[in-house]
Amino acid sequence: MDKAIIDKIQDIVGFDNVIESEIDRICYSRDMSVHQCLPDLIVFVTNVDQIQNIMKLANDNRIPVTPRGAGTSVTGAVIPRYGGIVLDLHKMNRIKHIDRENGYAVIEPGVICGELNSVLAPTHFFPPDPGSSAICTVGGMCSTNASGLRALKYGTTKDHILGLKLVMADGTMIHTGTKAPKTSAGYDLTHLFINSEGTLGIITEIIVKFQPIPEYTAMVSSSFTNINDAGDAITEILISGIELCAAEIMDKMSLDVVNEAMNLNISHDVEALVIMEVDGHKEAVLKQIERIEEISKKHNGLGIRSTDVPQERAELWKARSGLVSSLSRSKPGYRLIPIVEDFGVPITKIPDAIRGAQTISKENDILIANFGHVGDGNLHTTFVLDVRDKNEWDKVRVVADQLLDLALSLDGTITAEHGTGLAKSPFIGRELGKGLEVMRKIKNALDPNNILNPGKMGLDASVTDIYDNFAYKDLVQHPEKLNSFGTEIDNEILACVQCGFCRSGCPTFDVSHLESLNARGRIELCYGILCGAIEPTAELAERLFKCTTCMNCTVVCPSRIKVVDVVEKVRAFLVNKGLGLKKHKLIEQNIEKYHNPFGEDTKPREELKALCENGAAETINPSGGDEP
Repeated sequence: MDKAIIDKIQDIVGFDNVIESEIDRICYSRDMSVHQCLPDLIVFVTNVDQIQNIMKLANDNRIPVTPRGAGTSVTGAVIPRYGGIVLDLHKMNRIKHIDRENGYAVIEPGVICGELNSVLAPTHFFPPDPGSSAICTVGGMCSTNASGLRALKYGTTKDHILGLKLVMADGTMIHTGTKAPKTSAGYDLTHLFINSEGTLGIITEIIVKFQPIPEYTAMVSSSFTNINDAGDAITEILISGIELCAAEIMDKMSLDVVNEAMNLNISHDVEALVIMEVDGHKEAVLKQIERIEEISKKHNGLGIRSTDVPQERAELWKARSGLVSSLSRSKPGYRLIPIVEDFGVPITKIPDAIRGAQTISKENDILIANFGHVGDGNLHTTFVLDVRDKNEWDKVRVVADQLLDLALSLDGTITAEHGTGLAKSPFIGRELGKGLEVMRKIKNALDPNNILNPGKMGLDASVTDIYDNFAYKDLVQHPEKLNSFGTEIDNEILACVQCGFCRSGCPTFDVSHLESLNARGRIELCYGILCGAIEPTAELAERLFKCTTCMNCTVVCPSRIKVVDVVEKVRAFLVNKGLGLKKHKLIEQNIEKYHNPFGEDTKPREELKALCENGAAETINPSGGDEP
């Protein structure tokens, strides 16, 4: 990028908030998808004026701008397809105002979903609950219309947003919506920008609505030896008027994986496990739980268990919550791969969708775990494969196409909650038809220079293959360049799914706000060395040597990646390459020359040693007394 432009950006946000280093830029080139795109610049912003000035500059100079929160996207939505600026908004994290009486809050886009709920507790909560709620930003949730377990009763993110403030591509500012409970004024611009993945404007302020925490919650789990029975049971439960707040399903492959990883003692005869939750007034909830149990038994449910005890509820959720991490530990060297894994179908067609996915898995000899939010028809079909195996990737190309055809043949959608990004751009036209042309006209009207997160959502038809900007290209196509750190460490590096949970509590990230000084970024750098895509440098070594090896990242990591083991092994590799830190070399020289790490003269130490050996050492009493 032109130095004059960089200088202008530094004038806008300050020198320390503009990152040019290639090592740092590599750490912002990934998310949980299979894609990788390198930005030219990372810019941290802290206020609206900065965003407006940057957008004016970017628009005048045709520079792509990709907004980013915590980088928890699953589809490549937050990586810069054409380089340019990654605009990091996570420092804009103020909760400006909470009105408990009217049930809304005004927040900045960088507020973490889990932190918002902590502030609202113990009286209220913000219902959308994606699996990454502990680290994802509400701005990012708006950009993808994120949802989670509670979507069945409480809806998705869009159902809890009253209004937005946004900076447009040319730097102008607009607001949408109102703090009133409802409005009919003009086009529904709020919902136009929600789920637009940063392609139409940059969210700078959000009016979220929240709800009182229900007085009582209970849950039921039921196992089935036949997937049809599970589907019939959940369908009858949903149409009977029972207001579930959550309903999750796991198929046999998912259960086998989590059963082995977590020792849950689930019978191998079980083909499906359904977990349901109800909340509200206690008397009503208890009656609904009784009815759920009756319907489950009617449809051959086994091992039916219900509870309202928080600890026992957590135990029932254990299988579902531990699934994602277990999938990346199902086999050494294997990990979960999300590409086309969150399609949605009408709830009565969930059994057909699962059986269809299982058939596709078997016919193509590839592992697919089926699980998801059965109550709202959202099914995750997640690949589990060895990312080093080209044959596996060739299978995925075929299977992805078949899975999307399956979803559409069942009157479904190719993405129910994770968005389009790069991953589903080649396919989005199949579902939207001429509607995609309408989207393109809107995009052209609001962003005629195509600088806002270009290349996403099929808007410019530039992404035609699921492996465009493929993050595993070097690993798969050039195995001869592999710098192996040993099978165990290689597998640890490859097991990282780039989810970003390690951002929570990392001491060096807390200070620097840089991904290169967080476990996710460090693992990405180690991956680059492993596959021969990154040349080891002193700058890279400095990032790895700054790791405090506190192990907090492993504690919060869903897959329990042994980051410390990886860092220590790669540090040794770098030292052997002559890239140890100068201060460490100095300590080594001091020990060799002076027999201490500080480079202190040895003479006083030798004299003290001689006194001690002769029994003549005395302690001087400052008061002049005779006591030793």
